[in-house]
Amino acid sequence: LLDKAKDYIHLNYGDNELSLQKVADYLHISSSYLSMIFKKEAGETFLKYLVGIRLDAAKDLLRNSDMKTAEIAEKIGYPDINYFSYFFKKNLCMSPREYRNKYLNAKESSN
Repeated sequence: LLDKAKDYIHLNYGDNELSLQKVADYLHISSSYLSMIFKKEAGETFLKYLVGIRLDAAKDLLRNSDMKTAEIAEKIGYPDINYFSYFFKKNLCMSPREYRNKYLNAKESSN
């Protein structure tokens, strides 16, 4: 079940309405059971897992695309650019722009 849940999350993390309940409904189990499975088998909560997937996707897009921050935010499930910027900075201690610039500067330095 955990693998199926993770697969579903990877395919749907861009859905801004993705929730524990939505994944549980997809798997035909209760949300409390899915929550327990995540904590027990994955060692983290559903939300922490989802945030990690979204952050990884955002970092990848910031490094490897010319997409605007607002486009990236929407693509990973955060239609509100201000919330996305807050969320990104809270988790990585730098804004999306600072992250992109740091990566681009590091890339230029290695060339």
